[in-house]
Amino acid sequence: MNINTLLFGALLIILSSCNTQGQKSANRNTETAPLLLGDTVTRIDGEIRGIVQDSKNNIWFASNGDGVYRYDGQTIVNFTEKHGLSSNYVWMVMEDEAGNIWFKTNILDKDKIALCSFDGYAFKTIQPESHAIEDGFKKGYLLFDYYFDGTNVSGIQLPATSPIKNEENKRHHYDIYATCKDSKGNIWFGTCTAGICKYDGENYTWFDNKELGAAIRDIIEDNNGTIWAGNNGDGLFRYDGTGFINFSREKNLHNPDFEKYPVGKPGLMSRVWKISADKQGKLWMATIDNGVWMYDGKTVTNYTEKDGLGLNNIWTVYTDKNGKLWVGTEGDGVYTFDGKMFKKFKG
Repeated sequence: MNINTLLFGALLIILSSCNTQGQKSANRNTETAPLLLGDTVTRIDGEIRGIVQDSKNNIWFASNGDGVYRYDGQTIVNFTEKHGLSSNYVWMVMEDEAGNIWFKTNILDKDKIALCSFDGYAFKTIQPESHAIEDGFKKGYLLFDYYFDGTNVSGIQLPATSPIKNEENKRHHYDIYATCKDSKGNIWFGTCTAGICKYDGENYTWFDNKELGAAIRDIIEDNNGTIWAGNNGDGLFRYDGTGFINFSREKNLHNPDFEKYPVGKPGLMSRVWKISADKQGKLWMATIDNGVWMYDGKTVTNYTEKDGLGLNNIWTVYTDKNGKLWVGTEGDGVYTFDGKMFKKFKG
């Protein structure tokens, strides 16, 4: 073998090695793209409107003015507009079927709602389309009070056939405040003042209990398959298979004078803004004026400032996968419950 053949073979080996190294480097750069960095903080303050745990066990907190917080069990990271979030005013947070985290935000200077997704690397803002989707639920899924088909986000327009009328609130009467997809595939909608509507995939059914005419703040299905709803004025409701029964009234915890005296009197469960069910079957309710309530199937217990809460104005409650209860307040950050007392969460 002559010298030219040896040199040519060596050159081929070098070029092949360089190309392989380059490909490995390119693959490594793609696979190890840096996660979006937020600001590491030591505590969560302000008004917390929504809490959810994702599939990676991170706890997310939606705040009114301070963006969103992510807690991984050790570190609290704050994401705001400077990191790509559509607005620092966040109403709700949830995870979709693909593992993306979604935020419903309020863009104040434009007076509009924007949805923002986070895929673990960057935020992406989507303006919902205004047209209604009625048959799309079979193809996609709920995204707050919108419908997401994997590409587009569309508004949901309910049929204007509610038996509950409100001439003073025609503009927002059918606005959707709460949604829930139950274990049977039914979708429940809680509205501003039109009550509750159930969609079974073919038909919409409105419920004619006039007490449901106050804003429906939340709807959930508990571990036993029972549907519960909370509204701003008449309290907690339980679905009995036919209609909604006023649970607060049953327990003598409702406020019959709410229209005259909307600020709840101590000891009443009339302004229920969020509901959560834990693994033990207990039901937890956040009220915007009278702290946190718990129903264990027999007894109703009220937790207030005397039990460690910084204030009685509670926006949300959430039970994580380990059974830990998280509470978001109207202006004092987040609290957790140790089984007896509430304590301010500091990370």
